[in-house]
Amino acid sequence: MKLNKILTLSAVCATLLITGCANNEQNITTTKKDIVSDKEIKLQAKQAIIAVGGALKKNMIEKMKAGGPANAAEFCSVSATNLAKEVSKTLPEGVSVKRITDKPRNINNQATQEQSKILKELESNMKQDKKADTLVKQISNNHYQVYKAVQVGGKCTICHGTETKRNQNAYNVIASKYPNDKAIDYKKGDFRGAFLVDIIK
Repeated sequence: MKLNKILTLSAVCATLLITGCANNEQNITTTKKDIVSDKEIKLQAKQAIIAVGGALKKNMIEKMKAGGPANAAEFCSVSATNLAKEVSKTLPEGVSVKRITDKPRNINNQATQEQSKILKELESNMKQDKKADTLVKQISNNHYQVYKAVQVGGKCTICHGTETKRNQNAYNVIASKYPNDKAIDYKKGDFRGAFLVDIIK
C-alpha cells in the first residue's frame, strides 16, 4: 500500500513537472509569434497605405497637370473619398484604411476622442524622433490598428496653407463644398493627422 502511494505521488509530480515545462515552452512560442505578428502587421499596413495613398497622390498629380490647382481641388473635394473606398476594396480581407485628423476638411475624417489621444501621442513621438511616425495598437488577439503619420508637404499648402500661401481659385472650390473647413493654416512639415489601418486577422 505504501509503495502504491509512493508511485502515485511520483506520477503526480512527474505530470506537474511536464505540464509546467510545456507551459513555459508555450509562453516562449507565443512571445516569438507575437514579435513576428507585429512585423507582419506593420508590413501589411504599409502595403495598404501605399495602395490607397499612392492612388490618391497619383490622381492628384494628374489633375494638377491637367487643369491646375482648381482642378485638383475639385477632384479632392468630390472624388478622393470614393477613390479611396474603391481601392480599399482591393485590399486583403479584414484590412481597411481611412484618414483621420483633429482638423478635418471632410467631417468623415474627424478623429474620435480616443483616436485624438493617439494622434497626440504620435505627434509627440515625432517631435523627439522624426522616424517615429508609426504606432501599432493591439485591440484584441486578432485585431490591430496601425497609425501612420501624415505630414504637410510643400504642394499641400496650395489648399491647406495659410491665407497668403493658398491658391485662391482652388480654395474657392473647397470652401463652396466645405464651409466649415478646418484643414488650413498649415506650414510645410506640420503634423496633419494619420492614415489609420484597421487589421483583423
